[in-house]
Amino acid sequence: LFLLGVSHRTAPVELREKLDFSSRDLGAAVEALVTRSSAAESVVLSTCNRSEIYVASTDSDRTREEVVSFLSDYHQLPRDAFMPHLFAHRDMAAARHLFRVAAGLDSLVVGEPQILGQVKDAFQAAAERHCTGPLLSKTFHWAFGVGKRVRTETALGEGAVSVSFAAVALAR
Repeated sequence: LFLLGVSHRTAPVELREKLDFSSRDLGAAVEALVTRSSAAESVVLSTCNRSEIYVASTDSDRTREEVVSFLSDYHQLPRDAFMPHLFAHRDMAAARHLFRVAAGLDSLVVGEPQILGQVKDAFQAAAERHCTGPLLSKTFHWAFGVGKRVRTETALGEGAVSVSFAAVALAR
């Protein structure tokens, strides 16, 4: 399992907007990635605060290079514009990161409820294009369970639910 991405923690908003997939067809993006890479399975997750690519591959070094090339070509950006802002995780660290994202723990506003739906939508778009397989299917379904469990068994979602809500609350 390999993950490469940018988020509100690693990149300024201007760059995140340039690397955004959500304004386009996620299914087409993930299909374009799979057809040009060594990745056996891929999911593209894109929200207002992150663009992440999850890949099942037997050669993570080669896959990293192919994903970087894909990002550059797909978004028509030179590599040096985004390379310093990328983060990468492998295997358990990648799964742990996905679980944190699905649970809303890695959001700009912790506990943001929309993120779990966005994770589900990203997986569904990839699955509909036959870009997922056993590893990503199992990992993402575990992430759905983690996200749901955090929402139902903790008070995480009881606070601010969006950046605008938090801004209004702070202004008061």
